[in-house]
Amino acid sequence: MTEEHPAARVAGRGTAVPLPDGQPFGARFRSWPDPGTTRAQVAGAGLSVLDLLLPAMALRQDALTHNAALMARWCTQVGVELAPHGKTAMSPELVRRQLDLGAWAITAATTGQARTFASWGVPRILLANEVTDPGGLRWLGEAVAGGLDILVLVDSPAAVRLLDEAMPADARIRALLEFGVPGGRAGVRTGELARAVAQAATAATHVRLAGVECFEGVAGHDRSDTDTGAVTGMLDDFTAVVADLVAEGAFAGEDELLVTAGGSSYPDLVVEAFGRLELPADLSVRMVLRSGGYLTHDHGLLERTSPMRAAGRHPLGRLQPALCLFASVLSTPEPGLAIVGFGKRDAPYDVDLPIPLRICNRASGVAGVRVERLNDQHAFVAHDDTLQVGDVLEFGISHPCTAFDKWTLLPLLDGNDRVVDVVTTQF
Repeated sequence: MTEEHPAARVAGRGTAVPLPDGQPFGARFRSWPDPGTTRAQVAGAGLSVLDLLLPAMALRQDALTHNAALMARWCTQVGVELAPHGKTAMSPELVRRQLDLGAWAITAATTGQARTFASWGVPRILLANEVTDPGGLRWLGEAVAGGLDILVLVDSPAAVRLLDEAMPADARIRALLEFGVPGGRAGVRTGELARAVAQAATAATHVRLAGVECFEGVAGHDRSDTDTGAVTGMLDDFTAVVADLVAEGAFAGEDELLVTAGGSSYPDLVVEAFGRLELPADLSVRMVLRSGGYLTHDHGLLERTSPMRAAGRHPLGRLQPALCLFASVLSTPEPGLAIVGFGKRDAPYDVDLPIPLRICNRASGVAGVRVERLNDQHAFVAHDDTLQVGDVLEFGISHPCTAFDKWTLLPLLDGNDRVVDVVTTQF
């Protein structure tokens, strides 16, 4: 990924070298202890978690490797492609892992993310969102003219028109019709509007309608019968729209139909819905999942909702939490209260508060230890006379999408908490 894709030169972008081997880290990586360290020196530095400047978010190497391989095997087994959502980590090193294991594309949510991925040399980008702002449309036109393979969503004739007008004279961009649900986010709500968007794309000079997209995660939040039923219902409506558009010739002239859905919580239900699609036997169909959080998993949100969670019975195995947060006890100012040195600036808190896993510096359990609230830099932790000033705790997190964005560098740990490499992010 150090080779520059031709399209990476548009809109002022340069070759991506996120962390050159010989360049000292400097002070911008807040958890790294020695600003003079270079990437080439990390593995031989002999550092452990207790050598870092705390708090520090880190990744477990074995879990990353396991999760990446597990998802790749499953996608191959069920006959779908994987276009993992790169917004989760915005990390060139982690995107490279996914591409090396056969990812068909990398998914972006914004033109800014897509531009970053192109600068890393990502060969195909699925921009799973509408683009309607002048700057974003201008970049899309330049990127397509520069040879970047990129797909974008549309859910209205107006969005099709804006895309059409933004493309240079000899360029055509592939678009996917976005399907949505009432009360959800973007996406057509009716078959009538879906047909109107398809007709607008057919009439456009520079837009090709290549397939249909949805994100089923807006219909559910857990694995209850109610939520999985709602997700299945949305997916059935989605596949019905796909079948109707195919029957009406909306994709005539396309070499293949692209059908894509799937976050990290319900990929199994997506695959089942794809299997219920009734389409002409001579139609080539590419089915694409866009899960992103599977790579790191977590101890909260995804552990409750993923089909590969610890409590699940997935035939290929279970995902393992890879993200971990380390912080020290700063004070025990009152009985039963410890102030720990991390806060909202360091850890995700939008779904669940971090979960205490262990005390790293001594043999003691964490039963009765729980995070009750966060300030910007402090955690209020309840305990049963368990914690002491200076203890270093490991926490699990919930929702990886709001963990990575707080860190520009995350140490990569082996099974003995030794630092063997680093992962960088570019938000």
